Amino acid sequence: MLKKTAFILTLLLLVTACQSTEIRPAAATIPPFPTMTPGQVIRAALPPFNAIPLDGGSFANPSTLIAQSAQPAATLNFRACPAIDENAVLSEPPTNARSMEIAIESFMMAGGTAVTLDRQLRENWNVLGGSGFVRGDIDVSGEGTPDIVVSLTTPDAGGTLIVLTCIDGRFVTAYRESLGGDAPTLVRIEDMNADGRTDLLYAARNCLSGACRQLTQLAGWSADRARVVNLLSTVLESDDAVRVEDVDQDRVSEITVEFRDDGDTQTGPLETGFTVYDWDGFTYVSALTRIDPARYLIQVVFQADDAFTRGNYSEAAALYVAALSSTTLEPWQPDDLTTLPPYALYRLLLAYAALEDTRRVDIQTVILTNYPDPATQPVYAALALSFWNAFQITNNLGSACIEVQSIISARPEVLTLLNRYGDRSPRYDASSICPF
Repeated sequence: MLKKTAFILTLLLLVTACQSTEIRPAAATIPPFPTMTPGQVIRAALPPFNAIPLDGGSFANPSTLIAQSAQPAATLNFRACPAIDENAVLSEPPTNARSMEIAIESFMMAGGTAVTLDRQLRENWNVLGGSGFVRGDIDVSGEGTPDIVVSLTTPDAGGTLIVLTCIDGRFVTAYRESLGGDAPTLVRIEDMNADGRTDLLYAARNCLSGACRQLTQLAGWSADRARVVNLLSTVLESDDAVRVEDVDQDRVSEITVEFRDDGDTQTGPLETGFTVYDWDGFTYVSALTRIDPARYLIQVVFQADDAFTRGNYSEAAALYVAALSSTTLEPWQPDDLTTLPPYALYRLLLAYAALEDTRRVDIQTVILTNYPDPATQPVYAALALSFWNAFQITNNLGSACIEVQSIISARPEVLTLLNRYGDRSPRYDASSICPF
């Protein structure tokens, strides 16, 4: 029960006052984070300072040298494309994404257009579905000629985005990425990272795992690699569409992924909050994650156990106290308010024992006061008192855990009570219950 005696309340308030660990910060509406964006930087090798003439001669201004160094090599002709042939025909539908890519290249080389490609992908291959498309009006490579952007489903890889560019009289695939699920949709067509070129933020709905998820990726030109690449360090998974905005007003758009699903009976309780991805000069990376305060009692217990496993016993102790003293945390299982407090007391006793903190005596007293009858006391109270009695004799954490293990082997509810919170919650075994 969560009903406290005056003694327990006084003790917990004392324990809480002695802890300095911050539990969880509250979520902010707009994340006040320092930008990771370095701004627009032109990288070029400069000659030694004394090699730059200052008399108005060649390259007198260093910026002129940088501009000259940054000019693209004029060796590729992006404007010479195959002559249009309205009679171009797609081959028979291939069986995998790579073969589809080659067949589409061949179709464009034979004089196909974006309009005829769209029609034949719908009528002959039936791979565009409700969300697929062909666009011939977006310049992703940035050389001044629109590319062919294709969104379709493939037999082996699901939803796939392909970008074809015309170079020296032939069409080549500049980019291909598969997200699975449905054909991708374009979320944003804009210069996301302020490099002067158009980027494609696109997403595909994937329900293959049972629960539908939104998978998001960003394609754009990489000056360092001289090709179209993924500008996100990882495919973003979210319940809903990502949010794009210039949070820190640096002309670079940040991508915010919110996670608002607090779980179900299959997953167990889930954390909610958001992550902001920002441009670091090469790719979009995670810049800030803000987790909402825990809603359920078991979530704080899990956080405490995680800190305990990492050897941060002070943080773990503060979290166990937070779980014991809270009047707002909700139960996930109907009996959480009776089963979890004795477990938190048991783990708090272990944490104080590891810290050689004298408050372990107070916790042992609380347990005896709350659960005096060995015949009816909760199993975790029995673990705590067994640990304490052995520790008093041996003053050895490992020896005390041996006594605890004997109880765990005889009472399987020790594990089943903790392993019933869904497949995305921690899994416990005997060694994790008493790890010393």
